[in-house]
Amino acid sequence: MIHRRRFPLLMLLVAAPVLAQADDVSVYGSANVELGSYRDKRPTAEQIGDFSSVRMEDNTRGRFGVKAAEDLGRGVSALARFEWEVSTVANRSNADTSLDPNVVNTRSDAALTGRMAYVGLAGGLGVIMAGNLKSPYKYTGGVKYDPFVTTALQARGNGAMSAGFLGHEDFIDHALGYVSPEAPLRGRIAYGAEDGDNLLAMDVAYRNGGFEAFAAFVDSGKRRDPVSDVSLDYKAYKLGAQYRSASEAHTVSAQYEYIKDDMGGGKVRPRVWFLGYQFAAGKAVFALQGGRSGKASQTTLKSDYAAIGAIFKFSKQTRLYTGYRFTKDVEDVFTVGLRKDFET
Repeated sequence: MIHRRRFPLLMLLVAAPVLAQADDVSVYGSANVELGSYRDKRPTAEQIGDFSSVRMEDNTRGRFGVKAAEDLGRGVSALARFEWEVSTVANRSNADTSLDPNVVNTRSDAALTGRMAYVGLAGGLGVIMAGNLKSPYKYTGGVKYDPFVTTALQARGNGAMSAGFLGHEDFIDHALGYVSPEAPLRGRIAYGAEDGDNLLAMDVAYRNGGFEAFAAFVDSGKRRDPVSDVSLDYKAYKLGAQYRSASEAHTVSAQYEYIKDDMGGGKVRPRVWFLGYQFAAGKAVFALQGGRSGKASQTTLKSDYAAIGAIFKFSKQTRLYTGYRFTKDVEDVFTVGLRKDFET
């Protein structure tokens, strides 16, 4: 899919303290490490490397970002933001290469890759932005409904949520975006505005108290894979809802995706289901979730998925988590991890 460019980490570390001195600029991020014990259940011929092993991972949670806002008066603000994925467990050299030139390293936790970057204007009529943007498809339900996202327990890519930048990973580059004002009914859109692109992702959501429901859509338009130059030819439709009790002790989430994947001349129509339940007791959250993808496509595998685990929140910025994931005919994993968020 879309390649995310890497940026020099040293430049970021030098510039961040200077930027943070301004009143309208903040620096934020996350560090995450988990230790997972995997059991690969695929046929031996399909296994890549020593995948049945104990692995120390970040799972794309490590973040480093800078965001800025300026009050322009009359209720209008200017916005800017850069965010990178920063691996907590690997540097670029040991993520991208092997000592043996004949061995392909299958790890994807490179030290520093770009996430979002944009400029925008915010006012009473909403927010207009341009750059490398969040996908409304990804952030409506999706990753917001999964308490295990960016861990080895997550639903996306494991049979219960689509992956890829057209699904629930990455961002939409070279895009214009709009977010409507905060209200019970609101919408978002991201559009690939370059000539010959026309990629479109959009959503509409309704919220009332502890209940919300949404619909979302993504269409690859005329965009092509920059590596293979193959037409993406992909559409997906998504419906979902969530209910949180008045005490916030119980949360139930549900999501359904219908995918039309015609990439490479094939025609595949997966249906992907996700159902989750969370119980909060003090600083602990216990979660049980499952899902199913009936067919394999470019963004999802054919499998049944289930995960159970617990998250202990020492504070709003520090958590310890553990759990078990089952992905039928693919793998099992038991993991334990620690995550620390920060913001100046």
